[in-house]
Amino acid sequence: MTRARVERRLAAVLAADVAGYSRLMGVDEEGTLAALKAHRSELIDPKITEHRGRIVKTTGDGALVEFFSVVDAVRCAMEIQRAMAERNTGISQDRRIEFRIGINVGDIIIDEGDIYGDGVNIAARLETLASPGAICFSDNVQQQIKGKLPLNVIDMGDYQLKNIAQPVRAYGVRLEAEPARLDPKQFVWPPANDPNRPPYRGLRPLEAEDAGIFFGRDAAIIEALDKLRGLADAPPPRLLVILGASGAGKSSFLRAGLLPRLKRDDRHFLPLPVIRPEQAAISGETGLLCALEGAFEAARIRLPRSDLRAAIQGGAVQLKPLLQALADKATPTALDTDVKAKPPALILSIDQAEELFVAEAQDEARPFLVLLRDLVDADAPAVIAIFTIRSDTYERLQLAKELDGVRQEMLSLPPMPKGSYVEVIKGPARRLDGTARALKIEDGLVDALLDDVEAGGAKDALPLLAFTLERLYSEYHAGGDLKLLHYDDLGRVKGSIEAAVERALKAADADPSIPKERVARLALLRRGLIPWLAGIDPDTGSPRRRIARVSEIPPEAMPMIQHLVEQRLLATDVAKDTGESTIEPVHEALLRQWGLLQDWLAEDAGLLAALEGVKRASRDWAANDRDSAWLAHVTDRLAAAERLSERPDLAANLGPTDRAYLAACRKAEAVVKGRKRRVQAFIYVLLVGIIVGLIGWINQSFIKGQWKWYTVTRPFMQAQFRPYVLAPAAARTLRPRDSFRECAADHGEDYCPTMVVVPAGSFMMGSPPSEMDRRGNEGPQHAVAIAKSFAVSKFQLTFDEWDTCVDYGDCAPDISDAGWGRGQEPVIGVSWDDAQHYVAWLSRMTGKSYRLLTEAEYEYAERAGTESPYFWGNEVGRGNANCNACGTKWDNNVDAPVGSFAPNLFGLYDMTGNVWEWVEDCYHPNYDGAPKDGSAWSGGCPDDRTRVERGGGKNAPPQMIRSAVRIAVTADTRRASLGFRVARDLKE
Repeated sequence: MTRARVERRLAAVLAADVAGYSRLMGVDEEGTLAALKAHRSELIDPKITEHRGRIVKTTGDGALVEFFSVVDAVRCAMEIQRAMAERNTGISQDRRIEFRIGINVGDIIIDEGDIYGDGVNIAARLETLASPGAICFSDNVQQQIKGKLPLNVIDMGDYQLKNIAQPVRAYGVRLEAEPARLDPKQFVWPPANDPNRPPYRGLRPLEAEDAGIFFGRDAAIIEALDKLRGLADAPPPRLLVILGASGAGKSSFLRAGLLPRLKRDDRHFLPLPVIRPEQAAISGETGLLCALEGAFEAARIRLPRSDLRAAIQGGAVQLKPLLQALADKATPTALDTDVKAKPPALILSIDQAEELFVAEAQDEARPFLVLLRDLVDADAPAVIAIFTIRSDTYERLQLAKELDGVRQEMLSLPPMPKGSYVEVIKGPARRLDGTARALKIEDGLVDALLDDVEAGGAKDALPLLAFTLERLYSEYHAGGDLKLLHYDDLGRVKGSIEAAVERALKAADADPSIPKERVARLALLRRGLIPWLAGIDPDTGSPRRRIARVSEIPPEAMPMIQHLVEQRLLATDVAKDTGESTIEPVHEALLRQWGLLQDWLAEDAGLLAALEGVKRASRDWAANDRDSAWLAHVTDRLAAAERLSERPDLAANLGPTDRAYLAACRKAEAVVKGRKRRVQAFIYVLLVGIIVGLIGWINQSFIKGQWKWYTVTRPFMQAQFRPYVLAPAAARTLRPRDSFRECAADHGEDYCPTMVVVPAGSFMMGSPPSEMDRRGNEGPQHAVAIAKSFAVSKFQLTFDEWDTCVDYGDCAPDISDAGWGRGQEPVIGVSWDDAQHYVAWLSRMTGKSYRLLTEAEYEYAERAGTESPYFWGNEVGRGNANCNACGTKWDNNVDAPVGSFAPNLFGLYDMTGNVWEWVEDCYHPNYDGAPKDGSAWSGGCPDDRTRVERGGGKNAPPQMIRSAVRIAVTADTRRASLGFRVARDLKE
């Protein structure tokens, strides 16, 4: 007789019972039964159904439930316990119904609907370990939910459970009533004054009235609240920094996540209106003065603006009594009149604090930080400052002299885990259930959104998702459904911003004031955006958005700019005081995700950096009574600033002080040059007399050059180079990946670069349209055939090799290593012209044709036969190169010594990352008409002085070190992240 097959499956098992049930029944049997029945019908059973659980059986005071998903089981338990804590509010402790819950995931046996086995027994035993109102689960559960749910988990250690052979590691979670009060569903939404408010806000930050639709950051909110309570109880100073990458959602976290929940804890905290520094941290429309004015109005304390302004100008000593009045007004009345209640801590929030460190903000930023330091550094009242700031600019806040000695508590806001994005998508739509705007989101759409978010990586995932959801809602919500088909029509996440720009260009068809040609429209957009709304941070080289007055935008560009406003890519506001309109990009993601704008910024990077440098220096000069010691622009730097006059659109951003500063620099430079000429003339007169001195002066350059050639350079060449130069026959025997050096090796790598043979071949140059983070200047992708093998230097040129040319040739002697060391560090700070001097010298030393690589040769050599975005694969990974977020000790900090990473398949090192590298070609905005034979593209140049950089650098984000990336730089640019390597023809 065969044995019946036992049905088994893996399941999550939840066991629950009521703590102290017998005692409750003894106190009030009928009331306890009625309350328990109500809890089950109104809360527990619906929650189990919502989370796809199956009630296996119930006892008088407990239940056994099976779930197919352990995450669903834990989430269901969390929501039940939080809701029960709310229901118990106001009920005396001896009559509260509190559940203990145990959860395990394991193998179970099913028999006639019931379940058995160790998987069930462990859940039941864990339930007895849980405290009333708490959850206890096994290590199996912990491993499955780690990073997926916002929990404060306590490791309870190993337990030997009854009838279970092996010890079980238990974890506990206690969920009080507070998390339930913090849930977005506990906030009224939509606000009464805006009943049709959209549930998706796009690239704009969520505000306090959006607390009811702020999902996905529960754990971070709880962590921030814990830190703030700790600061409130601790002695001063009190300062919390919320740190995260651009696109992490810091502003929304502060405004819609943290502050509305702090406002509910009014016994301990009094949040003031948020300060956004912009260009005036004190007097601006969203500055300190307006924030305080709003706080006093809300407290119904009448105080003229002039008194507030005077108090701010008087410093902390005068401002603190006014703030104390605010705190006193908000202090709750104590039940015991002999005990004085503690006033709440005032919360002073500074959103987008990176704006405090831009040049145009310095007039008010510095006194603001000094005042803030004095406020947080003392009690009466207690003031807690909260900053939100981008990770890449946090160092400026750390090193701000005005905050010396102020301890900074930090909260890191990392990218959301994928599971949290589900709530970001579905949560706001659920708030519309039961209303005339009820919205159903197709499961296929959710899955597609999650897949695209994950494929795009952490950078900009949240803002792009928010922008896409806003567009979906705006276009399709009237039908009551959001579908995958709609998502595809809008260009999905990656194409959402580009699609919005195209809609703006299309909308311009109906405007007779706008030219019909696409090129002309794009030119107007460029003129209206740069530098008024988009610029370059000279310290990081990253794009940064700017705020402008509408009146500053060139009038001819304003109609096109208005179409970007209508597409919600730009935002406008009106100053209450002046009535003047302002405009800004809604998010820096626009600057990174609109490929054409990225290209424009890259092309103008040198001039934009020069513009920013002038504005910073002029403010320092003016702040120091126009002292000539503060004239920082001399020689090459002054020449770079003077080139702004060639671009009237950029030069228009210079103010009267900036122009006066440049005039003073020119005058000082003329004085220095005049003095230098007089000194030189005097020396010549003293040496050889007027006639001989004149002859010597006319011929000195030639004479000096000839003298150095015959006494220094030529002997060095004949001793250290010519004996080692490859003979033609030897060159013909070289094979791919062979290496050679055409100088002496007595001093290691001192004299000249080691060369590696790169084979002839063909490849597809540029990036395919499907490549993630593709920029407009990377196409069209086209075939290039390189007919002859050639040699490429194995490493980026080093300071050892450069300094040899300085000592024995005519290379520039003033190339700085920026304090990072010379030797085998890559040479940096060299212009394209400097690189040409070096290859000319090396060619003279060897008698062979050394040169810069062409752009096609560079990409061919970098790819080394691969077609992926990086030569090692599709993702940047960790430890493959030196960049901003490549996972190395050098990232976004210093250059790595050459050869620090694995070579590509051609045996070449550091072709990707570390240092940007000059190539021979002048810059063209795309590959239309590009040579197909790998030669340098030097014809039809839009600007012969604008050249190409390749390879990426230590400060570049991962998407900017892809093999296809190219940027434009003027030939005389010297930057601490810019070097080169050399090529050599083999078949001559």
